[in-house]
Amino acid sequence: MALIAVFVYFLFSVLGLGLIHISRIYGKLGRHKKNMILLEYSAENGIKQGYGSLAERILGRDEPEVLTEERFASLRQDAEAGGLGPAEEALGSAFPLAVEETAGDQIWRSSLTFSSAPLSPSSEFFLAEFKGMIAAEGELRGISIRRKASLEVSLTILAGHVPLAYFPLLIAGDTTPEERQSYKQNPNMIFLPPEKNGVSPRLSFTGAATLPRDADPLAKQALKIRILTPGKLTREELRSALGLEMINEPVPESVYLVQSDMGLGGIYVQGDLDEMILAIDSGFQIVSFRKGGDIWLLRFSPALNRTAFTSPAVTQTFDRVPLGIIMVNGRIRSLGGGIMNASGTAELKKDEAVPSILPGVSLSIVSADQVTLSSHLVHQGVKWLDGIPYLKDSTSQLIIYANGRDFVESTEKAGRILIDPNAPKEMKVQAMLTATDAFELGGNQQTLVLAGGLQAGGLAMNGNSLHILPDERLLENRLAPQNSPLTSVPVLQVLSLRPIQWNEH
Repeated sequence: MALIAVFVYFLFSVLGLGLIHISRIYGKLGRHKKNMILLEYSAENGIKQGYGSLAERILGRDEPEVLTEERFASLRQDAEAGGLGPAEEALGSAFPLAVEETAGDQIWRSSLTFSSAPLSPSSEFFLAEFKGMIAAEGELRGISIRRKASLEVSLTILAGHVPLAYFPLLIAGDTTPEERQSYKQNPNMIFLPPEKNGVSPRLSFTGAATLPRDADPLAKQALKIRILTPGKLTREELRSALGLEMINEPVPESVYLVQSDMGLGGIYVQGDLDEMILAIDSGFQIVSFRKGGDIWLLRFSPALNRTAFTSPAVTQTFDRVPLGIIMVNGRIRSLGGGIMNASGTAELKKDEAVPSILPGVSLSIVSADQVTLSSHLVHQGVKWLDGIPYLKDSTSQLIIYANGRDFVESTEKAGRILIDPNAPKEMKVQAMLTATDAFELGGNQQTLVLAGGLQAGGLAMNGNSLHILPDERLLENRLAPQNSPLTSVPVLQVLSLRPIQWNEH
């Protein structure tokens, strides 16, 4: 019995010591696993802190930075030489950017660096996409092990005389801090959908000098003037481009299709228009102009390379298409989308959002005076789901610009864009809208869903709602705005900040 008792005591002692040893091993493994998880969290916090710091620097500015011509030239030269000047200017700091924080026993730090970027081929401005790396390291006090992670990011910078189409919502005027805060807190002003590219689309502010009142570059392009001479468009230049007698007299009020030995130009309208309708008919883009009892009809197909222009007197046909620039040296009292009726004329549609811009068509409508939008302007092939358009597959573009000055005589006009009080209550517009004086929603309990952007000297909501969906094709650099008005002074703006790839080390 004594021997059995000793054996049993020895057996249980061995088992007990073994269990104690195993529990110590499991305790060490548990602590090690916990430390590894905490190290992963620390490295992750370093990435998040670094990215958050980068986004905070960008979001901390509610206005583009205005540059001198000399500063713009210097930044461009630096970027062309492989420098990081534009990115450092936008973020207000030299690289690398370092961040370090602690929480209890956890310590994380991160460092941000960028590489040089190729520039867009434009003389007026440049777009540069800088590739960056946020390298983070996490550690725990008393532990020698470190955990590393990295995040590749893309930072896109615009600088120079930038196309205004890149600004989702810009108020250019003398606004007080209180007025700016009132704009920002307006519950009826909503950006759609939730931000996906790292920098939320937001309301920006600049001085009044940012919006250009000079439409000469677009006018001379539409008129196909061979040498874009500096200074204002003259009567002689205009009459020559329109094929009129070369005398020092104003151009007769009419609608002109610009023609030259270099091909077709744009459309030039002298005087006010009572109505302009955009429509689609059998694969042709239709633009109808009504002035009093007279109607002009432009009908063209980029796919077929064919154009027909019908005036009150004659119809002309061409085996080429015009430039998509329409210059109206006057007021457009009604602009909207419509259909072609049985009589072969365009009819405005207010009760239904019918497609009115053909895929692949780029139109810039420039008015020297006020433009009134009377109905929907929807592009063909763009799906609207729950009131939000899906723009990724869109290949068309519409720009509406009220510059507020006579193209030739330089007299001041009302550079305003107005939503007609009798327009649909739920109005859909896919366009870039620029009004040098003001943009106004004129109805009662209207909701405008604007897929594109708005730049104006002032904004009058009148209790109505404005929902803005920025054109994601611009944010993802898949669309270069064609024939867009440019800022009159050089500016620097962050277009997008996007995470690309997370790496664990």
